[in-house]
Amino acid sequence: MNTNNSNINPHKTFPESASQHSSQIQEVVAVIFPFLPDVPAEEHPFRLNDIVKTGNQYGTVTSLNKTEKPVTITWDASPGEDSFSWTYNLDEIRALTISLVPQFIPKKTAGELPTCTTIVLANSDQVQFSNATRFKVESLSEHHILISTLDQSYLFPINLFPGYPTSCTIDIPAPQQLKDASYLSVTDIRIRAKTHLALEVPDNFLEFAMPIHKQQLKEKLARQLNEERGGVESGEWEAGKLPNFYSPHLNLSDFEIAWEEAWKHCIESLVKKQGWNGFREETRLLQQREGTQRMGTIISLNIEVLRSIKIHWDNGDIQNYTLTELKCLGVTRIEPIVKLSPNVAYQISENGSYFRAWIGFRTKALAKAWLIRVKKLVGHLSNLIDCQISELQHTGAKYEYAVECPRHKTLNKRLEALAKVAELNLEDTP
Repeated sequence: MNTNNSNINPHKTFPESASQHSSQIQEVVAVIFPFLPDVPAEEHPFRLNDIVKTGNQYGTVTSLNKTEKPVTITWDASPGEDSFSWTYNLDEIRALTISLVPQFIPKKTAGELPTCTTIVLANSDQVQFSNATRFKVESLSEHHILISTLDQSYLFPINLFPGYPTSCTIDIPAPQQLKDASYLSVTDIRIRAKTHLALEVPDNFLEFAMPIHKQQLKEKLARQLNEERGGVESGEWEAGKLPNFYSPHLNLSDFEIAWEEAWKHCIESLVKKQGWNGFREETRLLQQREGTQRMGTIISLNIEVLRSIKIHWDNGDIQNYTLTELKCLGVTRIEPIVKLSPNVAYQISENGSYFRAWIGFRTKALAKAWLIRVKKLVGHLSNLIDCQISELQHTGAKYEYAVECPRHKTLNKRLEALAKVAELNLEDTP
């Protein structure tokens, strides 16, 4: 959406200054009609349908919500591609310098007050504009807008202003300005790169991704940007090589910076969404080797380095590993807790060597009443654990027994015994 397309209407003229026609400015303190929309929530930097821009790319705010990425912007179509929508969080909006395109520009914007607009002045007088009333913007501040009609000036609080723009005087850019505007900034390229990857990279990309795929995607984007701006034709490209000039409008270093940022964002998002080879950040791990055992947590997955998996072991050590090293060192994944019933839960490792189980009760009396019967089914139990702090709960109950020494040796038998306990009504006395 280019401001150069703003409507210029030479037949609707205004006085040079309202001061020529009025001795004072009328201060507006209330608007009775039209009814104004609600002020947007403070966490949103824009209103719905606001026009925004970043660099020389324009768009419209098409959705506002309270999710992790609350702002959706539909960017305008450009030569060779359709318009597209993208969601942003507030940090991304700041980082990408997405800003509001001002609707009212002093001395340049003209507009109208809707028919029957009714206002209250500081002296308590009411003024109603029977017809749509044309105005010119004289000045604008963070909190107020001063407009002039054909016979008067009005100072509105900006949050009460009911007018809308109808035309705007524009300045025709000089040839050098047009030339400068044709260059793509890092921000422009980053937006294009993120969109390119969102369209080209499937959800299961990490299952087969190789370095050549990154290079191919990079070449395709560079080719598109070049062709749009009169650069090399696709037939002039050599496989596996990027041109050494990127056309007069695409700077090599800017492209590299923007591409790497977009690629990193894409891969990190996929890792968080899909995981990698069964691993995710926060996955718990168990190492059993030569009679020793230790547990740890994955704190980082960076699939673009050799040792992709960073583990924080419970003893304080932090180390990076390859997938092969984890297998050789006897490291296995601990699966999430499984609940068989509101009172019974267990957790095992990927290879079945790790087993933990818990039986929960809402009162100490119930726990004591069921102790012998449950013990006969699953084996030796721990002392009753007070789990009123949610971080200590496994079943969700206030009190829990942990299965310390299972009655059965095989995992299948242990799970069968737990299933029998899960069938019991542990909310009532036996």
